[in-house]
Parts: sequence; C-alpha cells; structure tokens
Amino acid sequence: MALFNIFGGRDMADAGDVKRDASDDRWFPGAVGRRSEIMVDVSVKRARQVPVIRDCLKILAESVSGLEFGVFRRVDSTTVERADLHPVARLLEDPNPRQTSFEFLFQLVDDLQAEGDFYAEIIRDGAGNIAELWRLEPSQVIVEELSTREKRFRFSDRWGRERVLLSEEVWHIPLPPMVDDLKGTSPILDDGREAVAVAIALQRYANILFTNDATPPYVFTMESSFANPDSKKNFINAIRKWSTGKNRHQPAALEHGMKPYRMGLTAEEAQFLETRKELWIDLTRIWRVPPHKVGIMDRATFSNIEHQSLEFVTDTLRPILELIERSVRKFLIEDPAHYFEFNVESLLRGDLKSRYEAYAQGRQWGWLSVNDILRAERKNGIGPAGDRYVEPLNMVPVGAGSDQRERDKRSSIENSIAFLRGSVARNGGRPRLELVKDAA
Repeated sequence: MALFNIFGGRDMADAGDVKRDASDDRWFPGAVGRRSEIMVDVSVKRARQVPVIRDCLKILAESVSGLEFGVFRRVDSTTVERADLHPVARLLEDPNPRQTSFEFLFQLVDDLQAEGDFYAEIIRDGAGNIAELWRLEPSQVIVEELSTREKRFRFSDRWGRERVLLSEEVWHIPLPPMVDDLKGTSPILDDGREAVAVAIALQRYANILFTNDATPPYVFTMESSFANPDSKKNFINAIRKWSTGKNRHQPAALEHGMKPYRMGLTAEEAQFLETRKELWIDLTRIWRVPPHKVGIMDRATFSNIEHQSLEFVTDTLRPILELIERSVRKFLIEDPAHYFEFNVESLLRGDLKSRYEAYAQGRQWGWLSVNDILRAERKNGIGPAGDRYVEPLNMVPVGAGSDQRERDKRSSIENSIAFLRGSVARNGGRPRLELVKDAA
C-alpha cells in the first residue's frame, strides 16, 4: 500500500512493520495543511512566510481598506444621495468595540484572498438591528447545508468551545468559484497550491543551503572499508565538526586514500536566483497583482507602470469591491432603495498636471464648477460664486442648423444697433458705453 494519500483521508496508510524515524521529515512533516504533488504541506500560515505572497495579500487588503465608502439612497432614476445615518453605514464605520473600519476591512479582504472565505458573527440589538460584526477564524468554521438549503456554521473558538450558528447569525462571503455551493475557493490552498508548494520548497532549500554556508554536501570514497559501524559513525561526526561552526573553511587532511566528491548543484548551476524570480512572477498571477506592486521592477518602465496601476484598479480590485458591495446589500442592508459602494476615485487620481488638465476641460465645457474642482481636491469651496457653471459662447443647441445660427447672429447685431441708438439719444448725440442695467 502507498504510504501517503494525497487525495484526503489519513496522511499515513497502513505502514505495517515499517519503523518510523523521528528525524525523518517524511514521517513527521510538521505543519498541518494540504499536501501538494511534490509532497510539501501547504498551509496559509506557512504560505505567508513567502515574501511575495505576503506582499500580494497585503497590497490587496491595504488598497481596499483605505478606500472611502458609504451607503447611498436612490431618490429617483437620476438622483442619488448619501445616507450617512443609515445603520449599516455606521456599522461598517465602527464594526465592533475592538476594531476600526480599516482593521475590519483589511481582515475581510485578507481572509478572502488567503482562505477563500470570510465569516463574521452578527450581533443584533433589542430591536433586531445589526449592532456588531465579529470576525470568525475561517479555518475554525465548518459549513453545513440543511434540508431547507440554508447554511449552518460550526465554529470552534480559541478555547476549544464549539458553537452552532444559523445563516442569519453569520455574514459569509465566499470567493467564487464555489466548492459544493457552500464555501469559496482558496487561492493558496486550492487554485495556487502547487505554485505555493514550489515556493515553500525553494525557500526551504535556500535556508538549508545558506545554513550550510552555501556549500553542497560531499561524499568520501576509499579503497578499503571501515572496521565496524561505530568507526564509520565516528568518522562522519569528525567530518561534521570539521566542516561546521567555527571550523568552517579550515584545512583538513584525509587518510586511507579517501577522495571527496561533491553531490548536487551549486546555486549558480541550478540558476537559483532566476528560478526564484520566475516563480515570484507566477505567484503574482494568482492574485493578478502587477509585479511592480511587490517590488519586481525588472521589466517596469514609467509608462507601463502607470497603465498597470490603472489595470490593478479595474481588473484586480474591481471584482473584489463588487463582491463585497453586493454581499453588504443582500445580507446586511436588505433594502432595495439603499446600496453600499466604495469610492475608487483616490486610486484613479493621476499626477498634478494630469488632474489640472482634466479639471480645465471640465470647467471649460460646463460640467464642473470651481467648487466641484475644490471638493475633488479635498479643499473648501469659495462660496455661492463657486457653484456657477460656464460654457463657450459659440455653443448652440444640438440640431440647430445654419439658418438658426444666422438668425441668432442677426438678432445679436440688431440688439447691438438698438443699444447704440438708445445710447446716442440719451447722451445728446454722442454714444457712450453703459451698464446693461442702465440700458434697461
């Protein structure tokens, strides 16, 4: 029988009379997780120790948790107003006595992108309104399906106590695609397991390599043989003491015709650095994070970094934001007239020159006022005068033909002639510029 079952069940099958060695990693791998094809146990905790994975999770969580958000009410088909006093708006601003909105949203996105699921226990007040949200550790939650197709959650807290929570008591956001229509898919434990396993194995190899002073192992050959196993063991221990610790790089002498032979490849021969770099890029693809966001700048230029930053918002963050927004609307607000939304404008803001050029076009063509521009720059308005909108003088209504423009021009000329005639009559035969209100 096989010793390992990589498809689930017991890790160790019937081993028969095989003796287990406590020093053999094959028998005692250590971290509990899901085993990959290269026999590496992958867990979320272990994956976080790979720098590029930690960077990907952190950049996604920080980008979302730092956004402005709010609850809005649709007044009619064209009018929307903020509902800052809505219970859900205040709830997400202050989810529980222990966490701020930044911390709560950071953990929400981190759980989604690492575990594939986010769970929060819903605490209601005496009136039945949601008063608090408390995160549940995803690895400690078991999702069950009832005969009514509702979900039930079994949660084991840090003290080992198990609690059963119903669907109305838990806010659950699964990351699509769904597993058995109950749980989400983990980018680390499911979709990206093999790539993460290679990263863990490569990092482990690097640790062992540099622990041994980046020196590959050697074997020794000799024409004769050792007198007994104890003498062989003593020789190996002596070699180990000579080649490690403070004795590294010290000269030594071999006897009995012994010759050393190196085993394995050096880091350069195995193209160690190039392998790590390509693997890091593969890992960023799991979360669709641009390489420059995690410090990989080899192929980055000023122009493509700006374009990739926009793609990061539209292609990477947008699906995450929509997943959260629609879940809030369906399970927390439960009111078709209100909806929850993040404001990504701060992520799409260009440099100072680009913003001012855009403001100038908006102001020139009449859809931005001075106060609109100041609000976009997070500055105070200048009062009622800043709410005026202007447009070019040569603008005419859509559909107005050349005849209409000619009539408008003729009417303007006739009005100017009439004004001059009136001015001459009022000033003794001499024309004088006057204020419009005086002419009236």
